[in-house]
Amino acid sequence: MIKEIEMNVRGSIREVRVMNKIKLAKFLIPWALGVATGLFLWLVVPAEFGNYMTVFSVYSFVPLFGTLSVVPTGLRLGIPPVPLIAFIVWTDAILALFLVWNFDYAKKIPGLGKLVERVNDSGERALQKYKWASRLGFIGVVLLVIFPLQWTGAGVGSIVGRLIGMPSLMTFLAVIIGTFVRSTLAALITLGALSIF
Repeated sequence: MIKEIEMNVRGSIREVRVMNKIKLAKFLIPWALGVATGLFLWLVVPAEFGNYMTVFSVYSFVPLFGTLSVVPTGLRLGIPPVPLIAFIVWTDAILALFLVWNFDYAKKIPGLGKLVERVNDSGERALQKYKWASRLGFIGVVLLVIFPLQWTGAGVGSIVGRLIGMPSLMTFLAVIIGTFVRSTLAALITLGALSIF
């Protein structure tokens, strides 16, 4: 009997260790992807590295208008449309991956936790204001990401997907699709406007 209890305890300890390793991997993988992306751009296209970092800064740190102005900014800097769209989608994919995997843990990290809480509050406000998003589920999250209504976008889309109970993979895919459609439309509109003028 004691042997059985000891074996059960050892099995439980192994399960907890494996779960902790998975949680750590889910936390570190998005950060590693972000660093790897920066290194890749710096090594492969060093002349364009500054332009990509400008696009990243405008997209990440200019509230509301960053989402709307990132494609015209990138095109004005001379980044071709396809790599620009790929970069924006990849950036949002990393953010969505981090949020769908680590939302509960990220809230507890000093500094980062406040930012995640603000995104969570924005997601809750968006869900209250745009109730159609929860009724439409996957399509609703895609639409929230495509049409940046006030503070919506990849981060808020990830939180809204989580709040309405969508699985992590479905939320991630909704954010990626929404970002791709939004970025492609913005590139087509900007290129059309530039060709007219």
